Amino acid sequence: MKLKGQCLAITLVLLGALSCHLPPEENPEITVAFKGMPLTLVPHIEAEIISNSVQNNIFEGLVGFNADMRITPLLAVSWENPDDLTWLFKLRPGVVFHDGTPLSSNDVVYSLDRAKNHPRSAIKSSFVNIESVTPSGGQTLRIRTRKPDPILLNKINLALVIPKAYLEKVGEEEFYRRPVGTGPYALESIVPGRQLILRRWDRYWGERPEMARQTIVALPPEEAIQDFLSGRVDIVAEMTPEQAREVESHAPKEMAIVRRPGLALRYLGMNTTVKPLSDVRVRRAISLAVDRRQLVDKMLLGYGSTSNQLVPHGVFGYHPGLPELAYDPATARRLLAEAGFPGGVELTLVLPQLRLTLGQEIQRQMAPAGIRLKLQALPRETFFARVDEVPFFLLGSVNVSGDASDVFDDFIHSPGDGYGRVNGGRYFNLEADRRIEAMSSLLNPRQRLAALQDVMALVMEDVPRVPLYVEDEIYGVAKRLSWKTRLDLMVLGKDVRQARP
Repeated sequence: MKLKGQCLAITLVLLGALSCHLPPEENPEITVAFKGMPLTLVPHIEAEIISNSVQNNIFEGLVGFNADMRITPLLAVSWENPDDLTWLFKLRPGVVFHDGTPLSSNDVVYSLDRAKNHPRSAIKSSFVNIESVTPSGGQTLRIRTRKPDPILLNKINLALVIPKAYLEKVGEEEFYRRPVGTGPYALESIVPGRQLILRRWDRYWGERPEMARQTIVALPPEEAIQDFLSGRVDIVAEMTPEQAREVESHAPKEMAIVRRPGLALRYLGMNTTVKPLSDVRVRRAISLAVDRRQLVDKMLLGYGSTSNQLVPHGVFGYHPGLPELAYDPATARRLLAEAGFPGGVELTLVLPQLRLTLGQEIQRQMAPAGIRLKLQALPRETFFARVDEVPFFLLGSVNVSGDASDVFDDFIHSPGDGYGRVNGGRYFNLEADRRIEAMSSLLNPRQRLAALQDVMALVMEDVPRVPLYVEDEIYGVAKRLSWKTRLDLMVLGKDVRQARP
């Protein structure tokens, strides 16, 4: 929704006097606007970005991600693998929870068990390979897996650690109102559905955050933009391309749009057992019938990048050597003719109603290639209930682990023995299965990267999915702040500093 020109003009006048550089504040504060409030402050129950973002200010796991989704130590100061099935973690000494209780290995065991076995855990699938978690001495923890798990660290970062005794004493409802973690911020106050305030915790084991307080607010998009332009909000998360374009056109010099390639990959999915999609020549023709650059320019207003494989650039396993996917309707027509369709094909694309405009652009692009596309737009709830049953669909995915093996294990490997859990396209490639299974025993990062890239090249030749584009993550950020956006989409107060002249 566009902002009214009158409102923008008033905003610019109000901000005209703020152009001078102010010296750094002693105890600076920030206000961050999201589209909504966290669904809960109790870890493990919701896998939702706003909830995860706020929780990761309050709680920590054994390990975490840095801004580029590379593993960094948190409550574990180090770890080692005595054998392929065993992980030993040495806990960081001197860590205490916000209520003053020292962190113990029992708290970590309890938290990992809860993440794996709690009836309402939203992350339990990440822990199915863990056989046992036990203390091994005062400050050491032992994790045993059922089979080698090279990305165990990427998974257990989701298991934020909570104090066992406190949660069992107060219960989850009271824990939501008074959460206790080990993170750099503690909850100061909350107005459900509207606002919460986090205060810097001065007994934090790590580097002292520069921001003394964070105010988290839930604002409708237009209100968030106006509050940003007027200086009442310092960071606006999850901007749309339309909002970003509007702000870039009108923002004063104290405000900026910050963007980075995200993890959201938009693609066309296919049931590869159904004719004509069972023919690789047809799948390649579909890929050649899409002008990805035009999609980025028209649908994202340039706030994105074309995609040529199954994961975005920032994910471990991305293959930089794969060629860009061309828009070539003539070659697509030739491939369809070779597959027995000289007059082209008629396909029905099932998609969410919110993506109808994107579907219409794809429909327009495919026509010159001889692909007559019908669109079946469904309400969001209906679409996700039916997407595994339809032959051809438009979908998006987010790689939350930062590792391509999740895509290969769950979407590409044929179903069975814990693999192929969301292989709705019924894709089967015996050689891909063999290579994916062989990777599970590789703990050496260089060997794993080479193996992941080999599988990526193999699979992209077979085109079980047609990647379209990767969406940028877009933020409005006050220039008084210095902040590096994170690939995992979180806004963490400890990352924010005052900009120095």
